Amino acid sequence: MERKILHVDVNNAFLSWTAVHMLKNGATIDIRTIPSIIGRR
Repeated sequence: MERKILHVDVNNAFLSWTAVHMLKNGATIDIRTIPSIIGRR
């Protein structure tokens, strides 16, 4: 069986920074109000 490691960063700073950037550039939806997952492979 292949071993997989899952790291959960509950800080969610990346999501917050992205949301602020999007809002400053004209986005009408604040992605911080939507349940979200950020993944990296």
